[in-house]
Amino acid sequence: MNIRLMRFVPLAVLSVLWLAACTATPWPTPAAAAEPLRVSWNPWPGSYPLIIGHQRGLFEKHGVQVEPVFISTAYSASISDFTANKLDGASLALGDLLPIATRTDVKAVLVTDVSTGADQVLATADITTPADLRGKRVGAILGTFSEVFVRAMLEANSLTTGDVELVNVSEAALLEEMPDTIQAGHTWEPYTSEGLARGYHAIFSTADTPGLIAGVLAFHTSVIEERPEGIQAFVAAWFEAVEWWQAHPQEGNIIVAEAAGLKPEEITIEGLDLAGHEDNLRAFAPGSDYTSVYFSAQSYLEFFIGLGILTSAPDPEALFEPSFMMEYRRAR
Repeated sequence: MNIRLMRFVPLAVLSVLWLAACTATPWPTPAAAAEPLRVSWNPWPGSYPLIIGHQRGLFEKHGVQVEPVFISTAYSASISDFTANKLDGASLALGDLLPIATRTDVKAVLVTDVSTGADQVLATADITTPADLRGKRVGAILGTFSEVFVRAMLEANSLTTGDVELVNVSEAALLEEMPDTIQAGHTWEPYTSEGLARGYHAIFSTADTPGLIAGVLAFHTSVIEERPEGIQAFVAAWFEAVEWWQAHPQEGNIIVAEAAGLKPEEITIEGLDLAGHEDNLRAFAPGSDYTSVYFSAQSYLEFFIGLGILTSAPDPEALFEPSFMMEYRRAR
C-alpha cells in the first residue's frame, strides 16, 4: 500500500487488513515471487549444469525459479531466441556474445566451459590433414565463433579462405551435407561421435587452439538490473551443479540424457573443461591470452570488424558482469 495514502484509510479498514495479514500465507521472497528465469541449454556439455541443477532442485534451494529451455535444433536458434527477448538468459559461445551485444543489451555473468578438443573439424577419408583442404568446400556457422575456429585452422596450416570455399552449415546439419555439398566442417558432440561412426575423421580440434572457444552464460541487462537476487542465486546454484556433476558423473549423465532424449553413453565432457568458481576467477581477470575473457573478447572483436560482420566495437569490459561471481566468493 502507498505509505503516503495509508494515513487516510479508516481505522476499521486497517484493523481488517491487519487481521487478514496475520492469518495469510507469509509473503514470498522477491526471487520466489518472480516469474521463472527462462534460460536456454542445448546439446553442448557446457550447458548441461543448467538441467542438472534444475532436476536436482538446486535453483529452488538457492531461492530462484528457473525454466530450462532446451534448444534441440541448431545452436543458432538459441541466438535468435535470446536476441528476440524470448529468453532471459542463454548458454552461448563467447564469440557469439559480441554480435548479440550490438543489437541488444546483454552481459555474461559466468564462464561455463572451455573447449579443449570437443570442437572438431571432421573430414572425408581422402583428406588426411588440413593441408589437403585446398580446393575443398568446408562447412562452418559463418559469422560466428565457428568461422573463427575454421579460419584459425586454415591459418595454422598456411592456408587462407581463398584456398577453400566456406559454406554456411550448422553443426547439426553437417553430416547430412557430407560428402557431396562439403568435404569437411566444424561440429561437436553428439554429432562428432555419429560422424566418426560414419567413417569420417577429425583433422583439427580445439586441442590445437587452447582457450579459443569458451562458453558463457549471459542474461539481458534489464533482467540483471531488475532481478539481482535471482541472478545471484542462479550463479550459486550453477556452481553447485558443476561440482555435483564432477563428483557424480554417471548420475549426472543419466539426468542429462533423459532430458535431452539421448543415451547416457552419448553424454561426455571429453575435450571440455567445465568452469567452476576458481576457473571463473581466473577467466574474469585481465590477461594477455585466451584464459582471460577480456583478451578473448578483444580478439573476437578485431576479427569480426576485420570481416565487416561488425562495424562498431562494444567495450569488452561492458560485456561482462563479474559482481555475482565475486559475491559468491565472499559468501562462501
